[in-house]
Formats: sequence, structure tokens, C-alpha cells
Amino acid sequence: MADLREQEALPECLQLLPVAASQLVQLDRGHLSLARREVRGRDSFVVRLMTGARSIWTSVPEPDWIGYTIPITWKGDYLLNGMSATRATVFRLDGANEFDVVAESRDFVTVGIRRSVMSRMISGLTGRGFALAVDTHRQLHVPEAHRERLLAILRKSLAWAPSNGSEAAFGRLPRSVEAAMIEAIADWTIEADQLNYCETVNRKSELRIFRDSIRGIIEADCSVLTVADLCHLAGVGKSRLHQAFSEIYGVSPGAYLYRLRLTSIRNKLLSEEAPPKSVKDVAIQYGFVSSGQFARAYKSMFGELPSQTLRARIK
Repeated sequence: MADLREQEALPECLQLLPVAASQLVQLDRGHLSLARREVRGRDSFVVRLMTGARSIWTSVPEPDWIGYTIPITWKGDYLLNGMSATRATVFRLDGANEFDVVAESRDFVTVGIRRSVMSRMISGLTGRGFALAVDTHRQLHVPEAHRERLLAILRKSLAWAPSNGSEAAFGRLPRSVEAAMIEAIADWTIEADQLNYCETVNRKSELRIFRDSIRGIIEADCSVLTVADLCHLAGVGKSRLHQAFSEIYGVSPGAYLYRLRLTSIRNKLLSEEAPPKSVKDVAIQYGFVSSGQFARAYKSMFGELPSQTLRARIK
């Protein structure tokens, strides 16, 4: 992990990528141990991310982007919209749709390319008009050699990322390097369409309920939302909501909201732009009336007291 940039707060890279909204919620005890390595070009980006404690990352991409995510290593299940990754998995992403990823100790790399640019490149390689239509997220099962080939393309581009001593947030891909990468990925895509066995989400009703709930959480103030509010947002009863959350990501709605509040508080305590006046103020804002109970819950999740988090930021 020496080549990756370590960060404790919600990484700026999640906010700087071409997404309309993103949210990271820690689900289990431990340290998130976030780290990243990133490069960008005019029409593309490549980012490698590593996380520690089990967490869920919700992303609302911008529709003009498509891409791939390759899980490299992880502990337990690696789930993208409820689809469970294997060692032969490459996820094909479409910016027209939201997605969630749940995993522990994950190391993965994602590439994004403008839809129009990828369409033109595939057209040039195939010699016929081609346009990438809006699609759902798909799980591709490809031969190991084909998966490793895509990884090698992305690792070559990541060599342009800044070193650990650099102040730059990401590296810049020269136009010639970016063009060569996009051409290689387009060629890989053409072959993958002939090689792979493709899957989409098979629990669509559960995913819809989950997505409607998460969309409402992102748009609203998570500090005041309740399970009843999620039921209203998704248009279902409590038992159906619980079933959807449990089947898609193995967490109850109440547990998700609770961990979201704790993670949001931690992000507030670590904020450089708008730090809270005190731990008590931010705890009350998120519904924790008892300071002692909150401190115990926070330490149980993150391994330190909230006051220690705040002091560490000030230092």
C-alpha cells in the first residue's frame, strides 16, 4: 500500500470524480484506512481505491460516463448492487444509473470514459457506426487472462499518478497516453462482448426499494430520518423494507441509518472547511442526546473517542 495516498476523512477523490453525489458509510468496527491513487485525462479517469472496515459506497454518476470496476482483493463478499464478485468478475458501469458497493478490506480499480468518446473509438476500430446506449450495470465473467489484460492497461496509466511526496491530488495523463489507453480499452470491450457471460441484478424489486431509500437519504437530512421515513420514500411497509435491505446488502434499515449518523459525525469532526464548535453540538445535531452513550458508540465503531478525533484534526 506504499504507493497509495492514505486519508482518514471521506476522500476528496469521491467528490472530485464525475458524480452528481456520493456517500460513504462505515458499517462495521475498525478503521476505514482509505487510500487512493488517481490519474485523469481530458475524457477519462483511472482511480485505484483501498478501504479497510466494511463500508457501503453509494455513487450517483453523471450520465455521459461509462466504465469498468475491477475488484482486486477483498474480504468476505464484494457486492455491487447486490451482485457478488468472483475472481473472474469485471463490473461494467453505466453513468445513467446509481450504484452501491459493499465490501471489507477491498482493493479495486475503476476507469471512467466519456460515452461519446468510447463510442467513436469503437466505431473506428470496427469500421461501422456504433453508439453506446444507456444500459444497466452488468457483471462480466471473463477469462482470467482477459481480466488481467484490462488490469495491466489501467496499471500502466496509473504510473502517471503523483508520488506520495507530491501535493497534487491526482496525476495528469498526456493526451497521447490517454488516447492509447482508451483505444486499448475499446479493443478490450469488443473482445469482452464476444467472450464473457454477463449478469444483471436478479432481485430488481429489492434493489428498487433499496435505491429509492438511499436516494431519499442523499437528498434529505440524514440526521432526522427514521425507518418510517424510508418506508414512505420507498412506498413499502417495514417488513418489506427490512427484507430489501437485508437481501441486497445484509444490513437492516435501522442499522444503516445508525451507522450513517455515526459516519456523518466523524466526517464533521474531521472537516477542514466547516468544523463543529464542539463534539456535543454535532452529536445533538444527529440525534445523540446522551453524551456518554454517544461516546461509547463512537469509540466502539472507530476505535477512538470523538474528542480524540476532533483534537487530531486541530493538530
